[in-house]
Amino acid sequence: MSEELPPYLGVLVVDAERYGSNTDPGQQKLAEAIPEVLAVAFAESGLEQVWEQRLFPQDTGDGLGLGFDPRYLPVVAEQVLGALQEALVARDVWMRKVHRGLRLRLRAALHVGPIRHPGGGQALVTAHRLVDAAPLRDALKRSDADRTFLAALISDRVHDDVIATGYATVATTPVPVEIKEHRSTAHLHVPTPTGDLLNSGLVPAPTADPADTPHLDPLTPGAVHNVMTGHHTGTAIQVGHLHGGFTNH
Repeated sequence: MSEELPPYLGVLVVDAERYGSNTDPGQQKLAEAIPEVLAVAFAESGLEQVWEQRLFPQDTGDGLGLGFDPRYLPVVAEQVLGALQEALVARDVWMRKVHRGLRLRLRAALHVGPIRHPGGGQALVTAHRLVDAAPLRDALKRSDADRTFLAALISDRVHDDVIATGYATVATTPVPVEIKEHRSTAHLHVPTPTGDLLNSGLVPAPTADPADTPHLDPLTPGAVHNVMTGHHTGTAIQVGHLHGGFTNH
């Protein structure tokens, strides 16, 4: 029997990098800072009311998830993510005064889909899969920890509906995502790329495997194999393709 489709909602999920490696007091400070920097990012983007009226807010301790009206997806993709990077930069100045080892860097995932009240469904599961994906972890690992504080994955659905159609302008790179039972293509966005992300790109080119380098057998067509034996006092000349006459001086 068919069921009524729940309303489509935008979903933003963030998760702190290396949260568990901090002390208990350090974890508490990071947990308190996550909603604060998100509130600043939404306010700076003109979406303060979206933050205040966020749907099914989920506090995971080392992260946070929220739903919102999908008409705000272009602003969230183009402005909120960039503002979140800047809010994290400003927060890091305060973190330095507390303890240099205390650093808040976030992975983020942006998705859209049908969400059941008060918050459930495959779309929400997908967002949480994306925020834990290897391309996000790798992007933060390959960037300068003192300058890049945010890496985000934008789902293929959001990319097709919001970015490919021109409702928002966001620089992204498509990446495969494979985590648990989830398989998809997502789009990696780093508001402030640094370090190896600038040298090798958001997704580094695969290194060539020496085992894949072809080696011609001397006896196969296309291979050249010459052997000279005996005593020679003259000149040996090898010619591949010769057009016209040839004179040896």
